Order: sequence, then C-alpha cells, then structure tokens
Amino acid sequence: MEISIQKYGGSSLADDAQVAAVAERVAQAHRSGSAVVVVVSARGATTDELVRSATAVSDVPDPRETDKLLATGELASAALLAIALRDLEVPAVSLSGPEAGLRAVGPPGAGVIASIDTGTVRDWLGRGHVVVVAGFQALDDDGAVVTLGRGGSDTSAVALAVAHGAAVCEIYTDVRGIARADPRVVPGAGLLPVLPAAVMAEMAFSGARVLHPRSVELAAAHGVDIVVRDSSGLGDGSTIFGGRAAMLDSDVLEGRAGVVAVTHDEQVTQVLVDAGCDLVEGSARVLEALARLEIPVDSVQWWSHPGAPLRMRFCLADGAADEAAEAVREELGCTVTLRREFGRVCAVGTGLLSRPGLTALGLNALSAAGITAECVACSQARTTYLVARDRVHDAVRTLYERFGLDQHDLEGSRTR
Repeated sequence: MEISIQKYGGSSLADDAQVAAVAERVAQAHRSGSAVVVVVSARGATTDELVRSATAVSDVPDPRETDKLLATGELASAALLAIALRDLEVPAVSLSGPEAGLRAVGPPGAGVIASIDTGTVRDWLGRGHVVVVAGFQALDDDGAVVTLGRGGSDTSAVALAVAHGAAVCEIYTDVRGIARADPRVVPGAGLLPVLPAAVMAEMAFSGARVLHPRSVELAAAHGVDIVVRDSSGLGDGSTIFGGRAAMLDSDVLEGRAGVVAVTHDEQVTQVLVDAGCDLVEGSARVLEALARLEIPVDSVQWWSHPGAPLRMRFCLADGAADEAAEAVREELGCTVTLRREFGRVCAVGTGLLSRPGLTALGLNALSAAGITAECVACSQARTTYLVARDRVHDAVRTLYERFGLDQHDLEGSRTR
C-alpha cells in the first residue's frame, strides 16, 4: 500500500473556510486512489491560548497536566477536518497521536518519538478511510500524553512517513517554500527549490521557522524527502532531500558550495561563565548540567591558561536563559552573566569552514554597514555572527546582498 503523508499547520486551518479548503484538497488526493494520512497542528493561536489558560490558574502549572491540556488543540483540529471530509462523502477518522501508535520518551513538553505501532492506522487505511492524526503528541512509558515541543507536528508527520515507508512527506504551510531569508526582512527573497536536509537542518536550528529542526534530522536519518509548499497547493515549493542520491542533483555541490541562505534569531541570550576550576572539567560540567535540562546551546567557546580560571560563553534561547544560569551556578558555584542585548545572524551553506574568506567577507560587509560582530562561530555549514539585537535585520539584509543571494533572485525572475 502506497501511502501519502500530508501535514497542515495551524495557519492553514485557522478558520472554517480554510478547514473546508484543506478538506477539498485531501478529498481530491483520496479520490485519485492514494491512501492518505493527514497530520494537523492546533488551529491558529490555540496553543498560546491554552498556555495562557494554564498560567492563569496556576503560577507553576503541573507539566503532565499541561501536556494533556495542550494536546487538545491538535485533537480539535483532527476531529474538525475529519468532520469536513465526511461531509464531502469521504470516509475519514481522526486519531490522537497515541491512537496512531506514536510512543515517546522524555519529559513533558520535550518528548522524543521512540517508536510507532502502525497497526491502527493501517487498519483504517485498509478500510478505505483517510486517517487524520493529531500531531505534536505521543504516549510515554507511563501511559501519559507527552507533547513533542513547539513545531512537533512536523516531527509527527515525518515520523509517520518513516514508519509507513513513504518516500515523501508533504508539509503545507503559510509560505511558498524555503526562502533564502525571511521575506519579512528581505522582501522578495527568493526560494530554494531544492536543498539537502543537512542545510535545511542548519537553517531550521538557526532561525528559519518553516520546519522544526528535529523533523529535518529525522528525514535525513531515514532517507525521507520533505516537500514544503503553500497550503493552497499551488506552486512547486521547496524539496528537502533526505536521501543521499537525490542530494547529488542539488545546487550546493562541491565546486558550487558557499552561502545559500541567511537566517536570524532575535530571541538569543549570551551566557558568560567565570569559574575557578580546570578548563576541561569545568566546561564538561557546564555542558552536562545543560544536557540534563535538555537545553540546546550554540556558539560555545571557552578559554583559559595554566593557573587562570575557566571562562566560557555560549548562546541559547531567551526563554531558557534563567533556568540555564541557575543550573550552572548550582553545578560550579560560579559567576554567570546573562547578556540579552544580542541577536544571531547566520550565513548557511556548505563548505564554509574550508573557505575562511567567506567569513571575512561577511565581517567586512557588516563593519562597512556599522554593525559590530560581538562573536563569530564557524562550521562547515554555518557561520554565526552575534550582533546587537536592534541591528539584526540590517545585518540580514547586508549579508544577503554581500553574499550575492539577491543575484539568485534576479536569475530566478529571468528564467520564470
């Protein structure tokens, strides 16, 4: 049985007319003979409203019950779409994440999918039904509902594609595809028609909010391609190649490598650690303390010399800064300083570490624009510039132009 996996984000289901439009597109796929599994997110701002409700009745809402509350947003979307499909005389059934066989490990709000039992979904598909699955949720070892973190519906969809042997996972959202920069910052920023999963993962982690980073990593690990397109279904969108063979056809090969996109994140805090302990021991203990809390960090740097105390700095999301600082203080009994005045701007591509001139090019461009890079961190896939938060958008536009990404836009307009 060949299965089509489609995922619709909350913005695609925000009002009743949009739900009806999605139902029409799903019905068309079903009538063409496809076995269709649809994964849905909560409608519009539902999740934010549920979080506000929880914090209105408790200063510290219980994590387990909060997960159960948040999961209702996706359940409502799934049931509503199934109702709309049945109204079109398309047999459909809605399933929660646990009912669809998703099992996860990890704490509330940060579950990681461990396995999927495909039996129930396969049974309904075998009976000719469209299966609508509530994303963002799974069942943990204690039999409780656990959510997968913001953007977790993307991960649900890719995981179902992997489990059911689908070669492609289609993600329908409110953008035309993967842009070379945020179109709200760079109006008219062109689309990347194809790109390897490794590049998309770097973009997602560093600020491109179209896909959840874990969903891209999962697709790459299992050779699933992701197609991102507008929820209207119009346009070719962008294809993220999860399979190695397909990557060979992409436009970011050796010899043509370089910067392909500029991403940004204004919600970044730099953490400075001053600890009177050995370099290796101290840095490892800091990272272990953060790992226990499952807090991802970026742009990690440390320095010391014999007889001098460890100094370390790294970046993380604003929302995790206070918790991270407290954990490090408890671990080392040291001084921790939070610097919230920065934002992160990243040049993403391939072969960047092998081409240090590209980093220099970016630094010179920022300097010419009067923008100081407080910190620079480089890898083969990404160069990160930490700049003043109020200059982030200026930095994005400066790097976009300096790396010639605007020329790609011009070339694309001439070929269309």
